[in-house]
Amino acid sequence: MKRSIYYLEIIISYKKGKSYIKKESWAVSKYNSAQDIMRNDSKTMYRLNNEVYGNKYKSQKQLVITKVLSYKKVGKSIV
Repeated sequence: MKRSIYYLEIIISYKKGKSYIKKESWAVSKYNSAQDIMRNDSKTMYRLNNEVYGNKYKSQKQLVITKVLSYKKVGKSIV
């Protein structure tokens, strides 16, 4: 069964220091809901963590996808 691939515009929330910061970002995934991406798509979460914190950040990382603003179907997966 081929799954659809989506381009998503999302709002992420992350903690840096003692404050929580909200930011608009993008993602490409086989999933189109925030919960499914956070639970099942480790590549997308790794990319978002890298975008927000970078490689050198050693403190605790807390990143949550709060809302999916829009998504657009861009193709189908091979698997």
